[in-house]
Amino acid sequence: MQFDEDKYKDLCKCKEWLEWLGSVLQFVSDPCASNPCHHGNCSKSGDGYLCICDEGYEGTNCKHSFHSPPVSGWTESLAPRQIRPVSSTLEPDIILPHSRATMTLPTWQPKAGQKVVDLKWDEIKIIPDVACGNASSNNSAGGRLITFEVPQNTSIKIKQDATASLILLWKVTTTGFKQCSLIEGRSVTLLQALGGLVLSEEILTLGNNYFIGFLNDSVSKCIVALRLTVVVKVSTCMSAESHSDDIQCSGKGKCITRPSEATFFCDCEDQYLGAFCEEFNACQSGPCQNNGTCTDITQKHDWKNFTCTCPTGYTGELCQSEIDHCSPQPCRNGGTCFSNASGFNCRCPE
Repeated sequence: MQFDEDKYKDLCKCKEWLEWLGSVLQFVSDPCASNPCHHGNCSKSGDGYLCICDEGYEGTNCKHSFHSPPVSGWTESLAPRQIRPVSSTLEPDIILPHSRATMTLPTWQPKAGQKVVDLKWDEIKIIPDVACGNASSNNSAGGRLITFEVPQNTSIKIKQDATASLILLWKVTTTGFKQCSLIEGRSVTLLQALGGLVLSEEILTLGNNYFIGFLNDSVSKCIVALRLTVVVKVSTCMSAESHSDDIQCSGKGKCITRPSEATFFCDCEDQYLGAFCEEFNACQSGPCQNNGTCTDITQKHDWKNFTCTCPTGYTGELCQSEIDHCSPQPCRNGGTCFSNASGFNCRCPE
């Protein structure tokens, strides 16, 4: 995955979005925008910058002079929390990311047993976002508001398809999310993977995680804003004794959640039950007849045994037989026996 600013400046024809994108990115896109190096040249380095000092100066920002020639001409510093904004008189296309170099994303290398879920644009609910864009005038070019729920210790692969592809992403505060502001936000290093970009689980904490980013919308041919809430919930889809490479829900169900639920839980297939779908439900087919009560015998997935408790008047392995209370011939002196559920009756001769 490579990001080339000139490519996207030519792609995006939406003037209002360029203006909005520029007004936000001016705070975070270029750590050298505030000219932090007093006597030297500034160079972007990771999330910070490098000052290459002129001869005769030293220090983090090349502020201190000395009489002897310097031994080493550069030093490193992290970027400040807030960067002085670029003059608003500049055209929006100048305020887009300043680096002319092509940026290559690191490759995602999943660890053994690491969990990942796919965020697919065509399978999630997308709400037009008026806070980060003029959604009322053009839904295709307006902002996007998305909520996505994931289990704890799970990474997210943000798919890139014919509909949209993610370009940039920042993790922001609750206030920044509400105000659609990147101030006090921090850029997120996305990892390149087959078919998408991975948002690492290490960035996510339990509860709500707020992000602001930018999408390349293939329909409107424009860069649009994205506000993404990632809700991380505790997962109860595996027992505490399970290993990381064990299958969730014993392979007999899906690990799901609902907005009203505080956790992810197992939604078992019809013939399985238990918190982890670990037990075959031998009673699921209703084998006991005549209103008999079925009891599953706990044997995990290995056996399909059950017992039937029969109601009064019935017997047999499946309660399939009515008890014949007349079989002992209880009626005497030529009486006629009539069997019923509770016992028998004798009709005596005259």
